Amino acid sequence: MTGSGELDVETALDVVSRRAAVIECLKDGPKYNRDVRDELDVSRSTVYKAVSELESLELVRRGNDGHELTVPGRLLFEEYRKFRDRLEVVARPSHVLAVLPADASVPYVLLDGAEVYSSDRHAPHRPVHEIERVVTEAAVVEGTGPVVLPSYVTLFAEQVVADELEAELVFERPAFDHLVSDYGDEYGEAFSSENLTLWTTDAELPYGLLVVTDPSPKVGVIVYDRGGELKGFVLNDSASAYEWGHAEWTRCRAAATRAQPDE
Repeated sequence: MTGSGELDVETALDVVSRRAAVIECLKDGPKYNRDVRDELDVSRSTVYKAVSELESLELVRRGNDGHELTVPGRLLFEEYRKFRDRLEVVARPSHVLAVLPADASVPYVLLDGAEVYSSDRHAPHRPVHEIERVVTEAAVVEGTGPVVLPSYVTLFAEQVVADELEAELVFERPAFDHLVSDYGDEYGEAFSSENLTLWTTDAELPYGLLVVTDPSPKVGVIVYDRGGELKGFVLNDSASAYEWGHAEWTRCRAAATRAQPDE
């Protein structure tokens, strides 16, 4: 407690996080210490210390039927659980996102409810397969490309030429030059179909962005490490994630230059 009698926020966070199991036991109603001990399968002293600490901060009080949560105890625990849930949303794809530049634009809405496909030893191509599935099922796609992968060139070219996909893509200038020089035939045929619009940018793109606008809106972030190796794919079909992705792609395109067929 502070001098004014208010509970210090950092103290509350520390105590509620350490004593969460005990608070969880009490949230449905009063319990005696022995009941808490039996439910958690911990020692008598552990329960006594936890309850005493919570009592000292007025988060728990002794009632007629054992110890019970006070109003601030209940409210703090509810907010703590929401906080924990949000942390779990961020923590789940952290092994994929950790390779991104520190200032990369990745909002919480992209991660909340997302599917995360990572490249690992036993399934190194899982992200590739998921990206291929999304593109194959799409009718209209907006995207950005910091790198060029052969499988994606073939996939986009086949879909575009077959009149099954409209795509508008922003590439980093070196990636675009690589596309033209090494995949000229596929690139030329796709570009002449009028279903493909390409842009180039001098900016360094932190990740590949895949925004499907039709038939089912969704957004995906394709994560590469500094060497261009694919590390993972984060996919979300929520309205808020799609709104962010479309706005981010629009911002990238606004700073890009439209490529011409003869480049």
